[in-house]
Amino acid sequence: MTEVDVRERVKERIKKYWDSRGNSYDKSPGHSGLRDVWRDILTPVFREEMKILDVGTGTGFIALLLAELGHEVVGIDISEGMLEVARKKASKAGLKVEFKLGDAENLPFEDESFDAVISRHLLWTLPNPQKAVEEWKRVTRWKIVAIDGSWFSKSLSTRLRRLVGQIAIAICERRIPWRHYGKEIDEMLPLKGNSTPENVATVFRSAGLRSISVKDLSWVRRMILEEQPFFYRFAWVNKAYFMVEGFKEV
Repeated sequence: MTEVDVRERVKERIKKYWDSRGNSYDKSPGHSGLRDVWRDILTPVFREEMKILDVGTGTGFIALLLAELGHEVVGIDISEGMLEVARKKASKAGLKVEFKLGDAENLPFEDESFDAVISRHLLWTLPNPQKAVEEWKRVTRWKIVAIDGSWFSKSLSTRLRRLVGQIAIAICERRIPWRHYGKEIDEMLPLKGNSTPENVATVFRSAGLRSISVKDLSWVRRMILEEQPFFYRFAWVNKAYFMVEGFKEV
């Protein structure tokens, strides 16, 4: 089996997982909610009206918020199950957003089709985040913004806290919160457990972006957790949450 075949198999497993999460995704902490907070965060990032690509749009939270702010938005995701939810939300809100099925590492767009690219909670789940950011650079005329967090820290104390919290979630919510893709797939995701601000900034730098900056969003994480039961706060404490911004050389 070639390296390309392996990556495609990995992506198919990832796609299958997120298809199964479409109807429950927005119920998980941090994926929706705090709309006014996110509006305040994104407004100065995209000051003028732009054409923006939201990569890994999921159920469309960021894409729809940017559309509300007056931008022309296209959302792309590998999961049709997630996109179905996003389209329903757009229709209900009366917002015009184009949602497309596609691969974040192989975008179906011409060079410089967008003014900017944004992603949220995506880089950790990509088999080749470096290739992805290079693709995002190809399709943008101006800049790339990535919002992410250190979701899967490998320190012993963090892993123990997460395990205790996950057991509590399983008991209280009757679901299995630790199932993502399995160990075999996880080991093929470079940023799973390594999505630190420094590592994401390094990926941006290696892609040839300039004027790279990192903004701490840990206060948003704290606001999210304040609204959650104790076991969420226990399991997900002390995690970095950040926004990395980089510009394309023109």
